[in-house]
Amino acid sequence: MASAADPTEFPIVHCPVCERDVLGYLDLDEQEQRVTRCLECATVAAAVAIRWGDLHAIEAIGYGFVLPEAGCGRPDCGQGRCGRD
Repeated sequence: MASAADPTEFPIVHCPVCERDVLGYLDLDEQEQRVTRCLECATVAAAVAIRWGDLHAIEAIGYGFVLPEAGCGRPDCGQGRCGRD
């Protein structure tokens, strides 16, 4: 399994069951070995089917980052002064 180059990157896998690129997640198998699974159906991804991408890469495959309605929690969030906007 490839390792992430940057802690802000996410595993993207090509799932043979879903037949598309999906967000993956790290897990342990029955032998306590690290594996990457499809977020949609939990199929274990082959090492060659995993790549790492940033927020823009996961948005391109249909996922995104959503702030809660209250914003990020800072008192000035949502007023154009938030550093996360």
